[in-house]
Amino acid sequence: MIPTEARTEVLNRLRNVKGHVAGIERMIEDGQECANVLIQLSAIRAAIEKIGIYILENNAIECLLKDIDQKPEDKEKISHIVKQMLAFLK
Repeated sequence: MIPTEARTEVLNRLRNVKGHVAGIERMIEDGQECANVLIQLSAIRAAIEKIGIYILENNAIECLLKDIDQKPEDKEKISHIVKQMLAFLK
């Protein structure tokens, strides 16, 4: 389950993507150039990937901290390691 703060962020990002999709629909209806449509589709794909990474990062940190006594420095260390792993995967 996504924590409340992260859930709000994910929903906001998804609503943004939804707005982009509606914009592409209008572009298609208006007969816009394919190149312009492809640029917008690329932006949506990047936004979706960022949402996935955001969820993965938050989930990994929460899962790793779930069963240990949480000290601020432990959370900071785990968060740092998860961010390093995600940076490597990009």
